[in-house]
Amino acid sequence: MPEIAEVETVRRHLDKALRGKRIKEVIYEEKDRHLFAFVSAKAVKKALEGARITGTGRKGKYFWLELDRKPWPLFHLGMSGNVSLLTDPSDAKHRNIWGGKRLWSLEDESEHSMIWFCRLLLRLERKIEMAFSDPRRFGRMWLTEDPWQHPRIAKLGFDPLLDFPTGKDLYERLHKRKKSIKAVMLDQGLFAGIGNWLGDEILFQARISPHRLASELSPAEVATLRKVTLAVVKKAVAVDADYERFPKTWLFHERWGKSKTAKTHKGHKIKHEEIAGRTTAWVPDWQS
Repeated sequence: MPEIAEVETVRRHLDKALRGKRIKEVIYEEKDRHLFAFVSAKAVKKALEGARITGTGRKGKYFWLELDRKPWPLFHLGMSGNVSLLTDPSDAKHRNIWGGKRLWSLEDESEHSMIWFCRLLLRLERKIEMAFSDPRRFGRMWLTEDPWQHPRIAKLGFDPLLDFPTGKDLYERLHKRKKSIKAVMLDQGLFAGIGNWLGDEILFQARISPHRLASELSPAEVATLRKVTLAVVKKAVAVDADYERFPKTWLFHERWGKSKTAKTHKGHKIKHEEIAGRTTAWVPDWQS
């Protein structure tokens, strides 16, 4: 699932490409009951067509477009959602904002370009297009008068890029949680935007076992956890969530596939097991 690094990358690219542009046309699947589970496609079309994009916003794994009128569209990428952009009409190919170098293929069909797994296409001025693509159909959108007051946003906890707590405050909050630190890090009511791979990476770099109870972490360990959380998230965003540009020392490169022979760059054995209902990769020889 796209996490804070991927979603913030999407937001930044959308802000750069779409700010100040007017939405000329909204194209969607007539019978899409997934993306439009919480708002009708016709309502989205009415709200967006003719509106000018004035900015963007994000908290946790949610992002939105700010318009020159209300309501605004709020998005969640779900398990496999992505956003691709066409900003150079002469190129004729939408490019994924994150996730490597794969391009969405286009083929002309009547007057519209067809994009693999595209659920929503916004056509803007200067022939710019934004496509919301989602193979597994877990992505969702809403319309809201104020994203910060929307129930989905209001219930989120601290965002590492927006409002992360001090070490003292974080320690006091973790000290009350008698669950594994991995489970707590997946709690969007505390760590907004942190998901499975980021949780594993942060605990690996902080040298903390995912089995440790959050309540048992020392102030020094919490301080390290906080420092590493901010560092990992900021680094991932700085390289546009391009996995190939992550430092070679990161657990990320070797954590996938549940291989019994998986090892870190230093040769430590990687163990895969289920913690808090999620497949967790960690290094017993390194994390305690």
